[in-house]
Amino acid sequence: MSLPVPFPHIKDVAGDYNPAIRLFGKRFSNEQTIVEYLAEFLAVVFSDKRIGNGETIESPLPSLEELRKWYDTPDAKLFYKPPIKLNLKLLAFLGISRVDSRHYIHKKHYENLINELGKNIKVSGCTIEEVKDWIEDLLRGFQGAGFNRTWCAQTFYPVSAHLLTQETIWNETVAKKQSVLSWHDTIKDFNKFYSTKKRDFLSRGGELLYLQLCNVFANRQAAIEDIAKSLGFCSDESNLSKLHRSLQEGLKELSGRYTAAFERLVDYLELLDRETHELTDEKTEALVCEWCPEESWLEGYLFAVEINRLLAAVLDPVERLELLMTGFALHVLRSLCAQSLRYARGFTGATNDTALGYAWIFSPPASSSRQLRLASQRNLQFIQGLIQKSLRSDALQKNAARDPRKEKSRLYKEADTKYGHKLFLSLGKKLGMIVPKKGPGARFIMTDKILRYLVLVLLRPGERCTYDEFLRRLYYHYGIAIEGKELIGALNWSGLPANSSVLPAKGSWLAEMLRAGGFLTELSDACSIVRNTFSKNN
Repeated sequence: MSLPVPFPHIKDVAGDYNPAIRLFGKRFSNEQTIVEYLAEFLAVVFSDKRIGNGETIESPLPSLEELRKWYDTPDAKLFYKPPIKLNLKLLAFLGISRVDSRHYIHKKHYENLINELGKNIKVSGCTIEEVKDWIEDLLRGFQGAGFNRTWCAQTFYPVSAHLLTQETIWNETVAKKQSVLSWHDTIKDFNKFYSTKKRDFLSRGGELLYLQLCNVFANRQAAIEDIAKSLGFCSDESNLSKLHRSLQEGLKELSGRYTAAFERLVDYLELLDRETHELTDEKTEALVCEWCPEESWLEGYLFAVEINRLLAAVLDPVERLELLMTGFALHVLRSLCAQSLRYARGFTGATNDTALGYAWIFSPPASSSRQLRLASQRNLQFIQGLIQKSLRSDALQKNAARDPRKEKSRLYKEADTKYGHKLFLSLGKKLGMIVPKKGPGARFIMTDKILRYLVLVLLRPGERCTYDEFLRRLYYHYGIAIEGKELIGALNWSGLPANSSVLPAKGSWLAEMLRAGGFLTELSDACSIVRNTFSKNN
């Protein structure tokens, strides 16, 4: 089997020797937190973009015409340029960063910003110092990730497009060698004292998810028709033009419809030192999105439909972001499994009842039978083995052996640990889908948050279906097996005996969770209805 074809069709993918990056795209990484997947994705969505040397794209997604032209254009990458916003980050994060990471020039500039802020505050019934403290406390409340990092490397929770920034790393070693004297010395030589290209934390995972969406809309209408029909998708979802238009509108709404006053404050604080703001943006180059596997269009299509449904649901804005993070993490796990199954050597094959051929055996979050726990554990081990096998295909091994800088064994250790089966395990634990976090016996479980997300994306807003149909969709979209024929199929696929001891002895634990969440209505002993109640009509 040959190596995956990249989208976009770029030439320098030949330099990606790490087998996991070469298989899954550039890249899903263990270093990236779930909130940073979302923040990076939204940074691409809300930044000005261009494809190759093309015109500026201001919309969340490129137009269909631009995407189809891109598909046929060799060696054209997507560029985007989020702002740096050092002043804002300094005010928000210096006070909660590690004490040993606070350089004296950063503390001095922080004091200057605070003093400048105080000059422009008019008070009645409180003091200027109290107002400054309130503003700092407000900003700290939007810390998203990076609690143990230097202040500039931390990430905001992306409740507004105005909080989306580039990853910025302070080059502490360089600063020590240069005997830095002032803040503005470092800003005038910004690219020497700060780095925006290390990708240590905003590690390209959000970019890869964005590229998967672009890949779907680039040239795929004929390919998705059978899938859309088998899933009963409506015409707005099976027609790529309509789905693209709907996603464009839904993504625009994430910019922060209810945060205009907060955004004015954010902009004001960033511009307290206009020179820093202008010089950092002037000296920073655009970021470059790399590539995703072209064959990932199928999971990308499911992702597009699911995200579109979530964006159409009537939800609190922050809850929508929380659910998007759940969906992004689930989709990364799904992408790892789907692509692994395509390349695993000597593997038994795919199960025909799921869109992507793999299966996850879920158990209840609380008590469950010993047999079901063991089956879920064995299934998780099977999935990890699948990912390991896929990375050791002949083509990937030969490609890794060509690396002139790293030994093949070192590349594989890095692939397994940072980008392969240990990424799957680590991300699943961060999501709460794999327990326990430490110790033996790791298995899949369903959580209330994950189930809420699944109801919102497996059914359109206001749609209802039978409980059996919900189980089918759950299995088809994500390979999640709960009970009945789906569980039997998952056991067979995992090489486990499909005996009755694994099946629920009485009742359904998932039905109980759905009922507790207000999603399940029982019409009779034989018929239950699952409903997505988050529509405008409700």
